[in-house]
Amino acid sequence: MKIKHILIAALTGFSVVSCTENFDELIKDPVALAPNPAGQLTFTQLCMSGDGYYQHRTNLIYSGGFVQHYSGSWAVTEYGSKFKKVDEYATALWRNVYANELKNVVDIIKNTSNDPAASNMNAVAKIMKVMVAQRLTDIYGDVPYSEAGLGFSQGIVTPKYDKQQDIYNSFFKDLDESFTQLNASGGSVKGDLFYNGDISKWKKLANTMRLRLAMRISEVSPAEAEKQAKAAFQNGVFESNDDNCLMHHLDFPFNDNPATLDFRGNGLSYGFISDEHGDHFSSLLIDYLRDNGDPRLKMLATPKTGSVNGGPIGPGEELYEGVRPGVFRWEVVGGSNAASGIQPYLKLRTTPFLHVSYSESQLLLAEAAYRGWVAGSAADFYKKGVEAGIKQLEVYGAAPASQASIDAYVNAKPLAAGTEKEQIGTQLWITYLFNSIEAYSNWRRTGYPHLLPITNSDSQTGGVVPTRLYYPNDEMQKNEKNYMEAVQRMGGTNDWTGKVWWDVN
Repeated sequence: MKIKHILIAALTGFSVVSCTENFDELIKDPVALAPNPAGQLTFTQLCMSGDGYYQHRTNLIYSGGFVQHYSGSWAVTEYGSKFKKVDEYATALWRNVYANELKNVVDIIKNTSNDPAASNMNAVAKIMKVMVAQRLTDIYGDVPYSEAGLGFSQGIVTPKYDKQQDIYNSFFKDLDESFTQLNASGGSVKGDLFYNGDISKWKKLANTMRLRLAMRISEVSPAEAEKQAKAAFQNGVFESNDDNCLMHHLDFPFNDNPATLDFRGNGLSYGFISDEHGDHFSSLLIDYLRDNGDPRLKMLATPKTGSVNGGPIGPGEELYEGVRPGVFRWEVVGGSNAASGIQPYLKLRTTPFLHVSYSESQLLLAEAAYRGWVAGSAADFYKKGVEAGIKQLEVYGAAPASQASIDAYVNAKPLAAGTEKEQIGTQLWITYLFNSIEAYSNWRRTGYPHLLPITNSDSQTGGVVPTRLYYPNDEMQKNEKNYMEAVQRMGGTNDWTGKVWWDVN
């Protein structure tokens, strides 16, 4: 009976309110998902953006604070802007990805590997494994990958830490194989909340992820990056915002207890709501949008309601101000009301989460074309990427920007000779808003945008942005030999001032 409940939950529980109890059974006993790839796929997809535990800590507080997407709230400012260590925050992604996500996709791959009728499910699981592990290795560096998730099936409880370069080689291999493997006769993909089993969409996602990863290694291994970017482009990446890898969430109460495993609401929204009104963008973001006439300003931020130079805001006047990184919102002159807030529709439990976007693909192609790696005009790719980045905000509930305003913006701010990498990097930073983990990785790769200096005297790093998150300290006890080998490769100490393999700038 429990397996029956799980199957029902995987296929219908997410969209039909009456199936809530069945889904409750699923999340209470994830071990019982093992014979059910559909349920495991559903669960993993929900975890990736519904897990408020690490969305709050890794995505909002640390990544969002590091790259200055957000500022002003207590945790983002105290820890994400001043770079203060909190082990619980630094290890949140590690603990929950290994506990929930990786082991489930590894199970799916194993249980579908010799079944021709499940060939498409097997390929989708390989893509999902790359998506899950990519965030993990980009945040921490060398991590258990090839032996991860095999504790139950093979008894491997002390997995080796793979070198990040080897992990990336595996990523490219798996994405290439998955793209080829996906086909009309490979069986249905049930439990898929991203694309509802649409194989053509999954093929494009495999290639777009391949492009992302190719550009991620552009500085450390340009020849391999060119090879992989070219293959991804030729095989076919996203073609419009309709291809975006998007997760729709439900209006379910948040719970910060990772043991509950209830991830139906948007986990980042949980962070906005719980982090003492953590709902202010940084001055770096607001100033850039405002000063450049970007249509996204009003789609993202609310006008401030406080006074202007001690006097009232005039009738019909809309003024936008962010909070400078390192400053609490209540320290802003005029108080919290003197800073713009985040639009309410961006903070709902039902707010969608954008994992991979058409805008991202076009901006990465702009860089690849600029480098001479793919055919086409870098300026044209750039223009399409910026326009798509504006229009993708509509999925959150923002009123559409007029085409005239979009055209005026992109025509006034074309890709200019001599500043290509900075312009592309800055636009990716905006496109990755709400997915700050990706923004943090791309910033470490490119150095763009130029962040505002952190001058707080109590910064634990002297204002230097950390370049990775550190491993959980209990790995020393649980997996000492492999942990120590990884630490030596990562610079000799388990610290967040070391660099991952692809970060050579």
